[in-house]
Amino acid sequence: MTTDLRTFRLVCSTKDVKTVEELLRAQGFEFRPEPFYSMARILEKEPFPLGESVAARFGRIYIQDRSSMLPPLMLAPEEGDVVLDMCSAPGSKTGLLARLVGRNGFVLASEPSGDRLALLRQNMRKVQAVNTATMHYESQKLPLPPSSWKIIQLDPPCSGWGTLNKNPKAMEVWKGEKTVPLVNLQRKLLAKAYDLLAPGGRLVYSTCTTNVQENEEQTRFAVEELGFEHFALPHPEGFTIADPHLPNMDGVLRVDGSGGGQGFYLCGLRKPGDEEPQLPESCKPAGRKVDIKKTEFPDSVTLSALPEGEIYEFKDKVMFLNKHALEILPQELRWQGFPVGKINRGKFKPDPFARCLLPKKPDSTALVIDKPQDITNLLSGQSLPAPAKGKGPVGLYYNDMLLGFTGKKGTRYIWTDK
Repeated sequence: MTTDLRTFRLVCSTKDVKTVEELLRAQGFEFRPEPFYSMARILEKEPFPLGESVAARFGRIYIQDRSSMLPPLMLAPEEGDVVLDMCSAPGSKTGLLARLVGRNGFVLASEPSGDRLALLRQNMRKVQAVNTATMHYESQKLPLPPSSWKIIQLDPPCSGWGTLNKNPKAMEVWKGEKTVPLVNLQRKLLAKAYDLLAPGGRLVYSTCTTNVQENEEQTRFAVEELGFEHFALPHPEGFTIADPHLPNMDGVLRVDGSGGGQGFYLCGLRKPGDEEPQLPESCKPAGRKVDIKKTEFPDSVTLSALPEGEIYEFKDKVMFLNKHALEILPQELRWQGFPVGKINRGKFKPDPFARCLLPKKPDSTALVIDKPQDITNLLSGQSLPAPAKGKGPVGLYYNDMLLGFTGKKGTRYIWTDK
């Protein structure tokens, strides 16, 4: 039986941790730190839905079950690493991976469902995971070259038996022979992951179920049938880990939900050997590269804040294309970069949440707010007074923390998220 704890993680630099926590406490939220990850928190007081807080609305926190944070943390990519996330939506783990690989890294996220892909992109936009790209594929059929990735996260569709606190009918819906299609899909995904991994590459396989067929039996299949090597994962502090349900499974993590969070299963798999990834010919995007010299950018926009890459126009939408994506993705792959704004008649308008384009320090035109209620008022449609006339967009900050861009019309600041 799981313990229903509300958990979330901070989405900010170490420098901004205190500011995000002050912003939450100013709105009446209380929380305490988790021992397994410095950015994870347990909610202790929720005066209104956490998702409606200013911090959540601007993507400075992400509400996520504590067990769900473990796969990226156990995969443990380093700063600058390139990661493939095979089953991504809604993006909880994708966003955490993006944080772990940092500004110089890259995460490619795949999702077969159109509706869930839209949710994935919405969540990446909110948390400003600018070092990601997304694609619409069944991951068992990904048109990527063999042996082209060193690090893969695979959290496939599963029966969800570990989520009974939120989905009490999961075990009834997915029982007996009903799990067979899921087991078969998981095996196809594991086989594809083995094909995509370069020798020496590693994978973390995870599910939110307690079903041995989807867990230990899949680990055994991966080792005995596909040729993976199993490697042990460390015991995360603050979690209760149950014994594996099959022998010779030392180092798999069967997370017992009684310690808080969902029931989860994780195992580490490695492809034998040691070779560099086999890269395809460089990608040629279908869009048009933005001519920076001929485009009018607001004074508040700082393109140098972006990681290495290019900005392209696809119709009127402007996308940031990460350097890694341009270098490693094959020509035939259909993918989408990260949205940063729009162009209309040669003028660039930043996305309201595109804090990736803001200077670290507010400029003279920026709106700097120190009262959360003022931000709430702005988001609800109320305008705020501006000290002088002018046009937006202008940078929006909470004290010295970046939030995004807000509009300005005459002597009033106005908000629109379009």
